[in-house]
Amino acid sequence: MQFETERLTIRRMTMDDLDAVYSHRKNPNTSKYIGAPATLELAKERVIQACQPWKGGVDERLILAIVKKSQAQLIGELVFKYVDAGKRVGEIGFRLAEAEIGKGYGEEAATALIKEAFQSLSLDTIQAICAVENLQSQRLMLKLGMKRKTRLKAFLDIGSEKHDIYIYQLNNLSCYIRK
Repeated sequence: MQFETERLTIRRMTMDDLDAVYSHRKNPNTSKYIGAPATLELAKERVIQACQPWKGGVDERLILAIVKKSQAQLIGELVFKYVDAGKRVGEIGFRLAEAEIGKGYGEEAATALIKEAFQSLSLDTIQAICAVENLQSQRLMLKLGMKRKTRLKAFLDIGSEKHDIYIYQLNNLSCYIRK
């Protein structure tokens, strides 16, 4: 899967992306609501996983690179996975390098992934989760047109602590009218 937006190219990762992936995954600020900052070995495992053929199995991650066109620089990741293929439900996730947060790249990349997923993968629902404390992700999900559906208690392990999450959802492409 590969597609473009005005400022970004969304593509499969390659092993050449390791340094950029490690850079944003080791950062405690970009990992704060996701998990412990990554070691080089964990970042390498992530890139190796991203390079594997994606078969579309339930909970199998399709990991994509977010590349800023103007500098041909990887600035983050998008993730898609089916959470219920029978009900045609998918889940997206995103992470940006700290220097790129707040510039609209997250919304631009996630909007493009949502459109691509609805059109190419015949989904009825796309969801995303975030820690209850992650107000920035919650604002982004609302900008994407998602609605908060559920709060799950002590669902997410971050470090040695359990955190509550919100599940946000967006139903079918016809409701997803964006620029």
